[in-house]
Amino acid sequence: MKQVNNGGHQRAVRTVVLTLVLWGFSACDFKVSNPGPIQDEVLNDPGAFAAINNGMQRDLTGALIEIAYRGGAVARELFPAGTTGSCGVSANAQFGKLTFDEVGGYWSGAQRARWVAEDGIRRMTAVLGTAAASSPHIARAHLWAGYANRLLGENMLEAVFDGGSREPNIKYWERAAANFTKAIDIGLAANQPTIVNAALAGRASARVWLKDWAGAAADAALVPKGFSFVLPFYDQGASDSRNRIKECSMEVGIYQAHTQWNTWYAAYFDATKDPRVPYRVTGRKGNIAVICCGYVPWNPQDKYKTLETPVKLSNWHETELIRAEAMLTLTPQNWTAAMSIINAIRADVGVPPWPAASVTDAWKNLKKERGIELWLEARRLGDLRRWISAGTPGALDPLESDPKLAYLDADRSLGFPISEQEINTNKNLQTR
Repeated sequence: MKQVNNGGHQRAVRTVVLTLVLWGFSACDFKVSNPGPIQDEVLNDPGAFAAINNGMQRDLTGALIEIAYRGGAVARELFPAGTTGSCGVSANAQFGKLTFDEVGGYWSGAQRARWVAEDGIRRMTAVLGTAAASSPHIARAHLWAGYANRLLGENMLEAVFDGGSREPNIKYWERAAANFTKAIDIGLAANQPTIVNAALAGRASARVWLKDWAGAAADAALVPKGFSFVLPFYDQGASDSRNRIKECSMEVGIYQAHTQWNTWYAAYFDATKDPRVPYRVTGRKGNIAVICCGYVPWNPQDKYKTLETPVKLSNWHETELIRAEAMLTLTPQNWTAAMSIINAIRADVGVPPWPAASVTDAWKNLKKERGIELWLEARRLGDLRRWISAGTPGALDPLESDPKLAYLDADRSLGFPISEQEINTNKNLQTR
């Protein structure tokens, strides 16, 4: 699909959404009929708004899980176990490289998730007029748009919007923060506390990237203890509606494609049995020799236990870690207070506290704790990139940073470039 071909993109999106709408209208009628061409105006019926939101969620689901898988390999949240084709990790990605000619599906999937949500907001707002300010459908749509822009911001190196020019990555974060703010305001008016709490957590994560640490900490403090907001998956329909990371760690066929061998997450789990990063020791090898290492032990992740296991978008633990990182950034002399927050999370999970004797130790622990909490959720590449860019203290684990130990190219990627398809079809990108 050409991301920059708005006419074709809209037609494709409408096909997806119309399928959901028609399914919703006929869910209780098992007779099959061909209604003929469906007019675009059908989507302007408020009765279709729930289905439109389902389409937004569906596109985010497919985009996020694919990026979590490929990005997880590059960030060394998982290690390649052989296959480079279906379910596998490409030869470039095995060495931590994301090249513009291999990222087309990841780029277009995330951009489609953003576009579908933003276009749905425009459509529903135009239909509802003043009633849009208290519509739960529009509040939820802004939430999906915020998370789609966050997915792009954490994983794409540069921004492009709807056939436009190359822009800095920060533009995704400005859009994400604006969407989350709208979700909060409209969610409050519509009495939708789950949407409001998810949007507060989402905006806190966006404000981290905008370097609004005071605002990020303030939002994070408002998220109630125990809160969690997840993206559901389903063992039906197209493959990208299923949890792809689980699908690619099954014990049959070609799916022994990644492992926890040679990751710091595995060593950490062995030492602590932290329930957030479980994996299985199978006694078997991966299905094909890995370029760097030959046949490696196949010890797959066990966080996602079924094809329907959801992926967390936001939760209270993450917002607490945002509060801790804000303290380390704004008042590093108070690093012990940050460590208290971090170790309170660990107590909540049931694992021992991190030791720390300095602000550098606190940063090191913060980086590990975010890795554990957000494991395989399409978040780690962004964290690595922003910490390296900011020059924060606290070393990363060698198994995710040392080229020799992690089998990474010295110039490994920390994000997805603009795709070859986008460049070839967008006249604004064909010259810098």
